[in-house]
Amino acid sequence: MAQIVSIIGITHNPFMPRLFKQPQQPPGVAKVKARIAMLREKLDRARPDVLICIGNDHLHQFFMDNMPAFLIGKMDQYNGTFYDEIREFDLPTCKLPGDVAISDAMMEGAFDRGVDFAYSNEVTIDHSIIVPMLFLRPEMDLPIVPILTNCIAPPMPRPCRFFAVGKAIRAVIESLPANKRVGVLVSGHLSLEIGGPKMFERRLIDPDFDAAAVGWIVNGDIDAAAQACTPENLITSGNMTSGYLNFLMMMGVANAAKPSYAEGLDAGFPAIPFFSWDTASTKDP
Repeated sequence: MAQIVSIIGITHNPFMPRLFKQPQQPPGVAKVKARIAMLREKLDRARPDVLICIGNDHLHQFFMDNMPAFLIGKMDQYNGTFYDEIREFDLPTCKLPGDVAISDAMMEGAFDRGVDFAYSNEVTIDHSIIVPMLFLRPEMDLPIVPILTNCIAPPMPRPCRFFAVGKAIRAVIESLPANKRVGVLVSGHLSLEIGGPKMFERRLIDPDFDAAAVGWIVNGDIDAAAQACTPENLITSGNMTSGYLNFLMMMGVANAAKPSYAEGLDAGFPAIPFFSWDTASTKDP
């Protein structure tokens, strides 16, 4: 049977790969690089055979004429990324292998657990998956199963639904007949502002939210998170703070267990999330 060998949550900030290549870098970049290196080593030690990559489309592939709540990709190979991301962020074009058999099994198993994924055989993935892969698996040699959420375009699924879908994903993985070592890579935000007056400020956007958001994950407190993470509350902490909802799905995949590492890093930028569950900490209590 398949087993979850690693769960990692990380930023998908598309400016960072270019920043890391610049000759002059803010002092906090060294801290960010150190955390990324730590998580890359954790993932490498876990030796996954496949990665379930949970992120979200940024109005590249989906728009208001077709906005799935949760979508799974079913392709042998995924291309990334989109022209504007290459132009604006200097992100590389990428080709990532897929695993259609696992995608199909995930979708069928989710149906049996009350989750009706949309699916696509024509997915192009953007920085929500490309950036974490550049950070943690730059070889891009592992097959992926991308799961895209709607965490940016209201109306969005409720916080408890993100958690419940994460629990279903975990249950499906553990029921897969293939003897696979499965890693789960999730990207999202803490408090964040894009295109608003707080964008590019070299400080935390909402330190109180960041501390609480990390605490909910550390304590497995989905009830507190659900109560606090209404759309109205999230937007007061930054207009893109709703990206945090992906981490509630991550919490569901982890069965609300205590992470082995959890931090909202203050490195002179908006807080940067780093979460991980190692093999032992992903098991049922």
